Amino acid sequence: MAQRAPRDTTLTAEDFLTHPSATERSELVRGEIRMNPPAGGVHGLVSGNVFRLLSTHVSMHRLGVCFADSTGFDLPNLPHTVRAPDASFVRTDRLPREGITARYLPLAPDLAVEVLSPSETASDLEEKLADYRTAGVSLVWVIDPSKRLVSVVAAAAPIRFLREDETLDGADVVPGFSCPVAGFFEGLTRFA
Repeated sequence: MAQRAPRDTTLTAEDFLTHPSATERSELVRGEIRMNPPAGGVHGLVSGNVFRLLSTHVSMHRLGVCFADSTGFDLPNLPHTVRAPDASFVRTDRLPREGITARYLPLAPDLAVEVLSPSETASDLEEKLADYRTAGVSLVWVIDPSKRLVSVVAAAAPIRFLREDETLDGADVVPGFSCPVAGFFEGLTRFA
């Protein structure tokens, strides 16, 4: 569960960028800092696998840019809200014209990936998914390492659930991307 930091005033994304808590795992949700515990080993391994598989495809086909865990997005349509997916993708034509700077990205990713952590509650996840919808994220993959399951949340489609023996694709958001769901969990049993 994301812990709420003591609230003095409502922070903006600009304030949050230089706030002392910004050096820790945290997000800004409507001006309030939400602290998250550091990721555990399973979370880190799965997030790394997702980023590696996605980034390889995106780079090879020059589709845009993938961002690793904890990259902040200053989400549109949500005042003072900076979310940091576990992995994300932005198409080339949507990248900021001024380039990528040290500031939070002032847009919603095309794809956001969330890897469930033991500390994350159902209400935490629902709030993130609602924020992603409001901001205009086209596709979200929610990965549950304990069940080895991926929930595919697309903007205009019912939620799909894919098991380890099925194949995930990037639909029209990440054209041509396809991967066995089991690829996200590679290494979990080898090192257990």
